Amino acid sequence: MNRFTGPIPSKLFNVSSLRVISMVENDLSGSLPSSLGAMLPNLEELYIGGNRLSGVILTYISNASRLAYLDLTSNQFTGVIPRSLVSVGNLSSNLESFYMNDCGLFGQIPSSIGNLSNLADLNLSQNALEGTIPPTFGGLLKLQEMELGYNKFQGPCPSELCYLLNLGRLSLSSNLLSGRLPSCIGNITSLRYLYLDSNNLSFNLPSNLWRLRDILELNLSTNSFSGSFSSEIENLKALIIVDLSVNNFFGDIPTAIGALQSLQALSLKHNRLQGFIPESMKNMLELHSRKMTVLLVLLALGSVVVAMVVSFLVIRKWRRKIVSPSNLDPDTTFERVSSHELRQITIWFSESALLGSGTFGSVYKGIQENGMTWAIKVFYLQLDGAFKSFNRECKVLRCLRHRNLTMVFSACSNPDFKALILEYMPNGSLEKRLYSGTHILNIMQRLDIMIDVACGLEYLHYGYPTPVIHCDLKPNNILLDQDMVGHVCDFGIAKLLGDGESVVQTKTLATFEYVAPEYGLEGLVSTSCDVYSFGMTLMETFTKRRPKDEMFTEELSLQHWIACISSILELALCCTADASKDRMTMKDVLKALQKIKLQFSEGLKPLK
Repeated sequence: MNRFTGPIPSKLFNVSSLRVISMVENDLSGSLPSSLGAMLPNLEELYIGGNRLSGVILTYISNASRLAYLDLTSNQFTGVIPRSLVSVGNLSSNLESFYMNDCGLFGQIPSSIGNLSNLADLNLSQNALEGTIPPTFGGLLKLQEMELGYNKFQGPCPSELCYLLNLGRLSLSSNLLSGRLPSCIGNITSLRYLYLDSNNLSFNLPSNLWRLRDILELNLSTNSFSGSFSSEIENLKALIIVDLSVNNFFGDIPTAIGALQSLQALSLKHNRLQGFIPESMKNMLELHSRKMTVLLVLLALGSVVVAMVVSFLVIRKWRRKIVSPSNLDPDTTFERVSSHELRQITIWFSESALLGSGTFGSVYKGIQENGMTWAIKVFYLQLDGAFKSFNRECKVLRCLRHRNLTMVFSACSNPDFKALILEYMPNGSLEKRLYSGTHILNIMQRLDIMIDVACGLEYLHYGYPTPVIHCDLKPNNILLDQDMVGHVCDFGIAKLLGDGESVVQTKTLATFEYVAPEYGLEGLVSTSCDVYSFGMTLMETFTKRRPKDEMFTEELSLQHWIACISSILELALCCTADASKDRMTMKDVLKALQKIKLQFSEGLKPLK
């Protein structure tokens, strides 16, 4: 972050070979040259957010036919969104990220915005846009994040949004929307964050809302929703934050709410609820010894007892600490982070803050002023493949949210610096735990960790519209949180399968000892490659034998050794049956051992 002032020199835009322009968070002023798009035909990324640029949004930007990332955030532009910017043309086939939040825009969103067929991220929040939300948004089938909050949109929430089956984040907060919530909202099963607070939405909640099984944060507060709570809320087991306050809900709190074991913050205040707090919520209190965070429950019960608030503070350990549990807006908890701030909280990426290093970067521990701890992965941009690794991790983790995948809070991306801000895992990697002389994992801990990893991989393969292949699963890429829960990390060489694809080809090789034979020989990857890597990791977890240990050679692999041991142990169990009549005779034991030895030695013959 610098502090440049004054206008942007017009000669800069005459360098036709420029592919990336980044001038974020300076004090630049003036207007953009009208020839911007025409003079930069090779421009792919334009980042000029966080300045004091003014004037109208240029219509000629659309002439930059290769532009994929456009960030004009937090400037002092005026006027409407130019129709040419979102009209059919070269730009519409390339643009992936479109940020114009807090730009002083007014008027309506052109219906032609539906032509941006490759758009993945859209942020037009904090403007003065009005009118209805165009139904043509339903054509943005690749959209993953949509931010239209803090505007003046009116009318219903369009049902066409239900076509956006890759959408992970939808924010329509603080508008003037009215009517029912679309009955098809539960079809967007990819949703992880849904913010519809501070509108005029009404009627009962649609029954298929409870199909959003992987949703993490749900905010429907300050509307006019009514009806009683459905017991199907128990289906949303991944929920971390829920705000249903300031509505017209009535009746009893369903006992099923006690099944939400991941819950950290719940607000039901200022409704017409009555009765007792469910007995099932006491189950949350029993978790305090192994899961610590803050669960704040605010229940304004009854119309007679005005201002009666019942608060539960439950200490749990599962996810991250919530800095301000009463504030349920994640944007106030995790703000945009600059490279300068990251350097400060890691003591300028000092050795003392280093957590570990990998092929394309190092991970550092950073502690903010509010006490929150982050793991910051800084990429070695001087290495071939580092840019690609960063972009791939951003693409894969943009909407993937699962309790057994490492959570990404934010990213810092400049031409000369790229980093991911990750959830901090205080117990390090499974590899370190396996081979540590001071922290020994018992068999139940090992089993729990591998179940966690299996849950994460199952979600990658089957829980998302586009199957994701991790491609590099190994003990070092399994991190353990403060409760020893396993989290799969490092998606730097992950692959996404396209529609109808079951196998893709790659030139990027993973850690050799854990890769499936078809991956190493032909570069073919599929979900079964992850299964192979999981099997290798499973064997290592319970034997503490690395696939590359000195005892293993071309003739004797970890799999072959375990197959022999398994046969011996199975024989030993037969010998130690509780009932004497069930035990083998020594004649049979001898035959079995000789057979095991023969099979084992056959496998040790030199490869031809």
